[in-house]
Amino acid sequence: MKHAMALACAAVTLALGAVHPVPARAQIEIHLVRPMVTAVEKGDLAAVQQGLVRGDSPNQIDVRRQPLLILAVSKGYVEIADALLKAGALIDAADPDGRTALIRAAERNDPEMVQVLLRRNPKVNAQDRQGVTAMMLAARNGSGEIVRALLDKRADPNIADFTGRTAMAYAREARRGGGVVDVLRRAGGKG
Repeated sequence: MKHAMALACAAVTLALGAVHPVPARAQIEIHLVRPMVTAVEKGDLAAVQQGLVRGDSPNQIDVRRQPLLILAVSKGYVEIADALLKAGALIDAADPDGRTALIRAAERNDPEMVQVLLRRNPKVNAQDRQGVTAMMLAARNGSGEIVRALLDKRADPNIADFTGRTAMAYAREARRGGGVVDVLRRAGGKG
């Protein structure tokens, strides 16, 4: 059955390719799209819940190798992220850039999402491929609320990225005023 389906797909691809060449990546992506991925992309909570009840994994990835939890966080779908977490999504799974859901939520400046994620005890000091942490992004965005929430979970304000910049440096570079800088300073932040 799978072999017959693969042959049929190949025939369609060849037929389409004769008229309109289909890039190789597009051919692969056609075969990788799954209902759960589509439901998360569209923000369809009911479809996500149905998929989870059916036994679909909450740890699937999309065509960009991005875990579903990070996809939901990146789009601001708090209820979907919460449903995925309750179904067992890995809180510290990373995308190809090494960014976790918590880093993406801080990058989006989404305090509600950060709170949902922090309830699952993620690695608050996780660094992406550039050494950037959620704390650095929250400081850059001037989000005192997220910075305080991270500090409450024992995030280290003095971790440096691979260029040597700390959260304090990010806040200063973004000219975020005294609010975040003061919070970081009271927590022992340097830089």
